[in-house]
Amino acid sequence: MNGVTPPSSGPYKDDDLVYVDPEKRSVVGRVEWTRNDKPKSLAYKPPADVKGDAKSQRRQFFRKFYPWGTFRSMRRIFKLEGKVKDQEPNKTLDEVLPRAVKETFWDWNSPQKP
Repeated sequence: MNGVTPPSSGPYKDDDLVYVDPEKRSVVGRVEWTRNDKPKSLAYKPPADVKGDAKSQRRQFFRKFYPWGTFRSMRRIFKLEGKVKDQEPNKTLDEVLPRAVKETFWDWNSPQKP
């Protein structure tokens, strides 16, 4: 990577298979395997402070599972480390059009020429 060291990944290597909590943007743990060498599905556990009535807890029609994959891909997909994606430009067409007519190519981050 051109002499640049990657950010510290903690106890996980890039090729380790891990479960990820997308809401908290953190690693839950390493992937566990069944006897048939298939990955186990790790059921999502809601926080203890979120409680519903007994009837709704009994009738779960679907279960939510943590996604899993290699630490490298999960880090990139769920942005576990590093900075968050840059904010998209929010200029209106009225602001952009006059400058686009004057200059064919420009950089919006540079100050506008008089």
